[in-house]
Amino acid sequence: MISTLFRFSLGRLSLGRLSRRRFAIPSALLGLGILACSLLFLSGGSAHGQPATVSTDPADIAAGASLFTEHCESCHGFQGQGGVPGATPLVNVGAAAADFYLTTGRMPLNNPGNQPLRHHPFFTNQQIGQLDAYINALPDITGIGQHGPDIPTITPLCATATPAPGCVTLSEGQQLFAINCAQCHQAAGSGGMLSKGNVVPGLHNANIVQAAEAMRIGPMPMPIIGPNQLSDDQVSAIAHYVQYLHLPNDKGGLGITHFGPVAEGFVGILAGFCILLFAARMIGTRG
Repeated sequence: MISTLFRFSLGRLSLGRLSRRRFAIPSALLGLGILACSLLFLSGGSAHGQPATVSTDPADIAAGASLFTEHCESCHGFQGQGGVPGATPLVNVGAAAADFYLTTGRMPLNNPGNQPLRHHPFFTNQQIGQLDAYINALPDITGIGQHGPDIPTITPLCATATPAPGCVTLSEGQQLFAINCAQCHQAAGSGGMLSKGNVVPGLHNANIVQAAEAMRIGPMPMPIIGPNQLSDDQVSAIAHYVQYLHLPNDKGGLGITHFGPVAEGFVGILAGFCILLFAARMIGTRG
C-alpha cells in the first residue's frame, strides 16, 4: 500500500514537473512578446516648447556664420548657396526650417541622400539660436531671393471649449488633424511608413513649435502647408492637438499605447492564446 502511494506520488510529481516544463517555453515566449511590444511602442515623453524669436544681433549672426562654416558649409555650400548633390540650398529656407531641423536633431546629417530622422540635438540651444539668426539673414547677406518662413508664434488655447477671437480650441485642432495629418501620421500621431522606405515620424516627441514649423516647411516626405491652405490660427490649433496627443484623456478605457489596431490586435491574440492554453490544460488534466 505504501509502495503504491509512493509510486503514485512520484508519478504525480513527474507529471507536475512535465507540465511545468511544457508551460515554461510558452510562458517565456509570451513574456518576450510583451517586452518587445512595450519597447516598440514606448514613446519618448512629451516636449513642450515655447515660441522663439529670431535674433537680429550682429554678434549672433557672426557666431552663426562661424558655426555654419565649421559644420554645414561642406554640404550646403558657401553662404548656403548649394553644395553637394542632395543638400538643399539654405538661402531662402527661413528661420523656421533651420530651427526645426536643428532642434529635432535632423541636422547635421551624415549623408545628404538619407531621410533626416529625429535624434538628440547636436548643438546647444544658444548655438541653434545663432544658426537660426545666420540662416534667417542669408537673403540680406547674399542679396538672393526673399526670407523663408519665420518661427511661428502659437495662438493660445481658449479657456473653454467655446471658440473665441484670439484663441483656438482642441476640437478645432482635432478636426483639422483628422483631415490633413492623420492619413500619414496615424490618428493618434504614432507615425507609420510610406513607399520607397520613407518613414512618417511619430509626433509624441514634437513640441508645439516644432509641430507648427513642420507644417510650414514640409520636411521630407511631408508637403509644405502654406498660409493659403491653413491659417496661422489653424496651424496653432493642430499644434495644440499634437501636444494633447502626448498624454490624451482615455475616457473609453485603456489607451494600449495609442497605436490603434496593431496593439489592440496583440492584446486580443495574447488574451485568446491564454484562454486556449488554459482550456487545453484543463482538458489534459481531466483526461
